[in-house]
Amino acid sequence: MSRPSAIPPPRKAQQTKKEREVLAVASEYFITHGYKGTSINAMARDSGISKESIYRYFSSKKELFQAVIAKELHDYRKRLDFLNFEFGSISLEEALQQAAESVLQAVSGDRVLAFRRVIFHEAVQTPEIGEIYYETGPKQAYDYLGKVFTAFHSDTDFEPMKLAHYFIAMTLHRVMLARECGVIKAPTRAEIRRHGKEVTSDFLQVFFRNQ
Repeated sequence: MSRPSAIPPPRKAQQTKKEREVLAVASEYFITHGYKGTSINAMARDSGISKESIYRYFSSKKELFQAVIAKELHDYRKRLDFLNFEFGSISLEEALQQAAESVLQAVSGDRVLAFRRVIFHEAVQTPEIGEIYYETGPKQAYDYLGKVFTAFHSDTDFEPMKLAHYFIAMTLHRVMLARECGVIKAPTRAEIRRHGKEVTSDFLQVFFRNQ
């Protein structure tokens, strides 16, 4: 698969207050109505922002949607804060627990869940949207964990990237399936912490020696 053309992160320093307001309103509107269900006319009417203000900064609905994706993915990437520390200074258990908590916190909230639904729906018609989301979030997490597991390769018989995929699956599958089906509400920080500890403990027992 070729790497998709990256949508650049929002350049907040170069945006006017009005432009940021338009983008904030558009984000909520696209998340609520999806791409096809969003009308610039309806957005302007419902928000009280004139069409002229919207088109002053974004020439089309497609351009506005791309700007929303950039904004949301930039915010989503910042939530993956476990990618920002050096794992060499902490134990494998600490690195994995921090990773489990961070990734579950990043994806399990109501807003991110709604945004993911929009992305996945639009990716059917425009695959590069899905590819950009994958490159920005999931792939970054897999790559980071692959490096962690490479550093501890002598304690396991499994390949680092396989371990990365197994760990993310153990962390997210049950919780996110229940979230997508509306079975549970967004987990609290305490619930996320407990889940992270449980997943990390089970994972180390199954896949690693002397842990």
